[in-house]
Parts: sequence; C-alpha cells; structure tokens
Amino acid sequence: MARILVLGVKVPFTHGGQEVLVASLIKKLRERGHEVDQVELPFNPLPKQNLLVQAAMWRTLDLENFAGQKVDLVIATKFPSYYARHPKKSVWLVHQLRSIYDLHGTAFSDIGDDPRDETMRRMLTDGDNIALGECSYRAAISKNVADRLRAFNGLSADVLYPPLPLGDRYYSAAAEPYVLSVGRICRIKRLDLMINALAQTSSLSLKVVGVADEPGAMEYFVNTINQHGLQSRVSFLGRVNDEDLLSLYARALGVFYAPFNEDYGYVTLEAMASSAPVVTATDSGGTLEFVRDGENGFVTAPTPAGIAAAFNALAQDPALRDKLGRAGRSFIEGSGMLSAGWDLVIDGLLSPLAAPATGQAVGA
Repeated sequence: MARILVLGVKVPFTHGGQEVLVASLIKKLRERGHEVDQVELPFNPLPKQNLLVQAAMWRTLDLENFAGQKVDLVIATKFPSYYARHPKKSVWLVHQLRSIYDLHGTAFSDIGDDPRDETMRRMLTDGDNIALGECSYRAAISKNVADRLRAFNGLSADVLYPPLPLGDRYYSAAAEPYVLSVGRICRIKRLDLMINALAQTSSLSLKVVGVADEPGAMEYFVNTINQHGLQSRVSFLGRVNDEDLLSLYARALGVFYAPFNEDYGYVTLEAMASSAPVVTATDSGGTLEFVRDGENGFVTAPTPAGIAAAFNALAQDPALRDKLGRAGRSFIEGSGMLSAGWDLVIDGLLSPLAAPATGQAVGA
C-alpha cells in the first residue's frame, strides 16, 4: 500500500475531462488498496501575466511529508501541477499550456509577439523542460499530447489512454434525428461549425451538453443560431447526469466532435462505446487516433459543408449509421478502454515506487 497524492488543476465553476480523469484515477487507486488524496489549486488563465505566478505557486509546494506522514508518490496531470516538487513524481500529462506551444500564433492563443509575451513564453518553456524533465515517470493521455511534448520540449512519454469514465454502462438504442455535441462551450471546441452545418440539413436537430466557460462564447453561438433561424432546432441542455448522458449518446444519429487539435477527447470514445458514429475534422488532433473515415465515423474538412454532408449521409442511410456504430463499438471493446485498461495505466504511473528516487524519468 502506498500513500499517493494526485495533483489536479481546477478552474472554478467549470468541469471537463481533466476533472473526470482525476476522479477516475483516484477511485481506481483506492480500489487497489492505496491511500490516496487530491491536491488542487485554483487556476485562472486571465490575466496571462499571472501564469508565471501560478507555476511558481506549485513549485513552492513541499509534498514529501504531512503531519509526520511520508508521501510515497505524487501524480501530476496538467499545467502547472507538474511544477510541484517530489523525489518520486509521475506525470499523466493531460496537456501543457497550449497557448505557448501548438496554439501560439493562432486565434486560440492570447500570447503575442510582444517582448514581454516572448519573455514569459521562454520562461514557461524553460520551466516545463525542468519540471517535466525531473519526473520519475512520464506518460501522456494520447499520442497527440506525447508528440507535442517531444516536438516542443524534446522529452519522451509513454502513451496511456484514459479508460472511459462510465466503464461498461454505455449502450446503444434506436437512432433519433438529432446530432449530439458534448463538451465545454468555447471557441476551440468549434460548436459554430456544427451550427452552420445544421443550416445545411433539412430535418435534424442539435442537442448540446455542456456549459460556457469562455467570455462571450454563448452569445456568439446564440447569434449564429439566430442568423440561421435555428432556434427551434438547437437545445442547450447544460450539465446532465450520467443516466441522461448515456441515453443521449445511445439515441443520437451521430456525435459532432471537431475541436481544433484536441488532446484526447473522452467524447469520441464515449460515442463509439454507444455505437454512435463520430463526425470529426482533419485538424482535430487526438480524435484522429480513433476515428477512421467511412469505417467508424467521418473525418471531414473543418467546414460546415463537409460536416453537413456527413450528417446528411447518416440521416439518409440508417444502415450506414448502424454499420459505422457497430464498428466503433467493436473497436472500443477490443481496446480495453471500457475498464480493463486501468491496470496498464496504474502500473505505469506507480512504477517509480519500485525505482530509486533519482529524479530521472524511467519507463519513458
């Protein structure tokens, strides 16, 4: 039995894949007899000038002992939790601060070419090199995240895909004429692509699960809906409970999930587990590790026309929807992502317990 801290990063009043991952990991570690607790600091991406302060806050934490009790291992997840210090530190990397890496120079980053921004970007990159380089074990939640780490920081990482949070509870049902979108409502998830695509379909509706976590995002999407006169065909459901989410996945004609360069995306795998075809885009990153165009879903250009064509094809051919859905479910069943994959994840993350505390990465 080991005493373990899992390090989470929380933006107050939001909920996403990282929170699901941390909760699931803690549950599975406890099931295996370990004593586990969570350390979480609030994170605020604005103003950007405070990013260095937030990294420094994690760096100042001494997590080796509490009230005379030794902490055997810490498991970090995403920026800036991996700045915490411990002689045995694993990281299961959800993502780094993407605005200084793959999103830099795009509309999704507020880090510009101002000398002050460039200085901050260099300092955070150097900090990442040190903090991630000292990990005893490094893993990433997808090949996409691991590839970024190698490209920008020269560091390797194993790929440990997170198993699905609801395990064996996903099921399929007869399709109904709606498209499902699940996730945070923000620009990088590109819900506007689906709304504009909906205007190019004749009878489909759109159900959106999630809440806005970006200033002005909801107003922008509502304006887009109003421009097309789609008010009666789009429903914002907010957060839903597990049973309702399972039902929504099971009955969807298909699931829209086409963020820009996604890290991993539970949504992709949850849809497949529910035999619902996924429509994603050619620049959606992590989704492309699972979606095969014309085999278990569609990979289209990131345009309303391409997305509309995919959903029109599903609507016009129920047999196609069933065929793609079955292929997705078959992939999930063979992947271990329903529940069996946890043994591989935990064996990797706990591997530093069997090694000397050298501060050098092992198993990656």
